[in-house]
Amino acid sequence: MQDNPYTAPNARLDAAGAADAVRLYSPGQVAAAGFLGGPVGLIWFLKANFAALGNSRLETKTVVLGVVLLVALVAIMPLLPDQFPGVLFTVVYIFIGRYVAEKYQLTRKAIAESERFTLHSNWRVFGLGLLCLLASVAVIVVPLMLLAASGVWTP
Repeated sequence: MQDNPYTAPNARLDAAGAADAVRLYSPGQVAAAGFLGGPVGLIWFLKANFAALGNSRLETKTVVLGVVLLVALVAIMPLLPDQFPGVLFTVVYIFIGRYVAEKYQLTRKAIAESERFTLHSNWRVFGLGLLCLLASVAVIVVPLMLLAASGVWTP
């Protein structure tokens, strides 16, 4: 018991535990990264969460399936009719990414209520999402441009 009732309590009130907490992306942040950073962003953020959770099996599986889907996307795009809505691909992979994040990782509420985990900042999601956008353009547009330049595909 303290001698002076007017002194501050001895309990640590700062976020000292937050420094040791494992940082994760919420399903909404994963979806936002997929929207902003394209398919590479979605793959990167899901992979980062699995790595933070220590699930190397699903981390590897995410990368392998992501690369396979990117190759399939590049292979399918030249075969689609000109009027085909490209936004459909975006909606589908964002939906799938959010579903994976909610089912196999943690929800935003679970992260917020946990003492072990904390959320990455939205500014980090924005910045990394922009970098992933550059990578998505390189991975998708460059091969299509090479196909067009070689005469294999006419856009």
